[in-house]
Amino acid sequence: MKDLRDQIDLIDESIQNLFLERMQIVKQIALHKLENNLPVLDKKRELEIIKKNVDQIDNLKIVDLYEEFYKKVLEISKKYQERIIGE
Repeated sequence: MKDLRDQIDLIDESIQNLFLERMQIVKQIALHKLENNLPVLDKKRELEIIKKNVDQIDNLKIVDLYEEFYKKVLEISKKYQERIIGE
């Protein structure tokens, strides 16, 4: 069990690093949107991103969970953009 938990800890660390990296790019996107007077939400783009990513999951027992996870990632990204833009 300890080995499995250690593996989870490593994955969690990777997730954290990727999250921080993603938020840096999200910040750049928000600044671009601010400079160009663009809205935070681009529903068409969001749906494309969700579909592209969810379609890569072959395990039918977790595909809905991954979709939920990914939608939450996008929700957090939009929330961060809104903080930067000040909406």
